[in-house]
Amino acid sequence: MDISTIVGLLVSIGGIIAGYLLDGGEVNALIRLSPFLVVVVGTIGVVITSFGLVDVGNAVKSLFASYNPKNKPDPEALIKKICDLADLCRSQGLLQLQSRLNDSDLNHENYLMLKEAMILATDIKNTETMQETLQADIASYTQKKQLEIDIFVEAGGYSPTLGIIGTVVGLVQVLSTIDVNASTAALTTGIASAFIATLYGIFFANVVYLPAANHLKTCLKRQLVFRDMIVDGMCMLASGESSRNIENKLALYYHAFPNCEDKYKAGIEN
Repeated sequence: MDISTIVGLLVSIGGIIAGYLLDGGEVNALIRLSPFLVVVVGTIGVVITSFGLVDVGNAVKSLFASYNPKNKPDPEALIKKICDLADLCRSQGLLQLQSRLNDSDLNHENYLMLKEAMILATDIKNTETMQETLQADIASYTQKKQLEIDIFVEAGGYSPTLGIIGTVVGLVQVLSTIDVNASTAALTTGIASAFIATLYGIFFANVVYLPAANHLKTCLKRQLVFRDMIVDGMCMLASGESSRNIENKLALYYHAFPNCEDKYKAGIEN
């Protein structure tokens, strides 16, 4: 998990708890197992019912994988790979791409499309057909990732509703079991505990599920730019463009990646 996510979680959770404590609240009063089960487990169950166990599992795996630095797109490494391939093809011919298909890096998810493009470049002489095939791959990839995003978006919608259900259940429990001779303090304590479920529902929706969905949206946008780089770079390679021209063109994509402004300026000045 990157530092931004950790800082964001600490700030959001810390702000909520600090505000609660400033009003004289006690942290122990916020910890309840039954509303947690109703809200969190209930939300998981509803999401599984909506999307299926396999898709939900894939979405969770994708979320955790997105925080791994090894899975983040590296535009500089991609440009270097394509330019090296371009130099190879200019000196020894396009069919020499086949000798590079055993590169272990090409088995990584980020470079599978590059491997596909290398195969297409040796099989298809028409760059328009090659581009259409790769764009179809991008469209399919986008649908897959959008489904993973939708799962967390829907979880963010279900969670507050489950929180309300938990509160209603808690209120029913309090009002149906309380002694008519009980003190007002006992009644208000029971009602306050019932509303913990609503708090959990809103908290998990706005601090966990929806931020996770937005994180995946950001990752998808950058992955799509990364794949557009592959399409443009490999089509230029198949057309016989020099590595210098390819590098200059692909450097324009640096805008979409964090901390790459200097590389963008160096690319356009090259």
